[in-house]
Amino acid sequence: MRYTFDSKATATTTVKRLLAKQGVSHRLFKKMLSDRLLWVDGQAVGNIAINAGQVVRFAIPTTKTVTPEKVPLHVLYEDDNWLIVTKPANVTSVPGPHAPNHSLLNRIVWYLQQQGITEPQPAIITRLDRDTVGLVLAAKHPYAQGRFDQAQHATLEKQYVAVVSGQLTKSEGEIDAPIGLGADGIHRIITDAGQPAQTRYKVLKTATNTLVDVQLLTGRTHQIRVHFASLGHPLIGDRLYGQPSTLIDHQALQATSLSFVDPFSKKQIHAALPIPSLFETLLNEK
Repeated sequence: MRYTFDSKATATTTVKRLLAKQGVSHRLFKKMLSDRLLWVDGQAVGNIAINAGQVVRFAIPTTKTVTPEKVPLHVLYEDDNWLIVTKPANVTSVPGPHAPNHSLLNRIVWYLQQQGITEPQPAIITRLDRDTVGLVLAAKHPYAQGRFDQAQHATLEKQYVAVVSGQLTKSEGEIDAPIGLGADGIHRIITDAGQPAQTRYKVLKTATNTLVDVQLLTGRTHQIRVHFASLGHPLIGDRLYGQPSTLIDHQALQATSLSFVDPFSKKQIHAALPIPSLFETLLNEK
């Protein structure tokens, strides 16, 4: 089974221009063209001129995909184009050279294959660090990814909760500090030569440590972890940035809320997770 879509022209144009306005990339269009997956009025076509009112039907080409990994997904939201799933700790968002067959993306490929999708090509829209848990948005096919990339970054909202060591002096604030790659090629550091990075936070609960609600205004690698470490309050469980824990084997950070405007339906899509009970326990760890 392939993903198939219709797009109606509102003015004289060409097939390629019409689909480009809908988020179809040049690369994807070329593959559709070579695989003869474009139709107008029921006839297979190339990049022809079309008039207002004509409908272009197109299908997503099949191609080699990542190896499926047979591990069940926890799905919070699903429709024809999108998945919102939870990512556990110790799993990367996408496959890497050291684990090409083990990632959240591999698991999504297996999930879609069970739905009868031929050579699924999902894409992770909101990646999380290997040891960060919580909500991840995935596009089921390249056309959805293109629609999102074209217009949806401004509507995407993500919230996190974290447990940071110690007690913050302010009940809420914004950390504005550029982040760059450290000399070891692993750590991220605060440096004037880095990329701009802003993190907004609000204290939810304080004990020995502090539970915070966090909103990313930018999306740098390790941003939340680096910013709180720079304040002298690294995340509990974060061995890389200085606060290991005996109660948790990864940083106490969860992507807890995610919302965006669906470019297909124009509806607001939202998903949320409760605060993990372990985070309450970590508030009192010394």
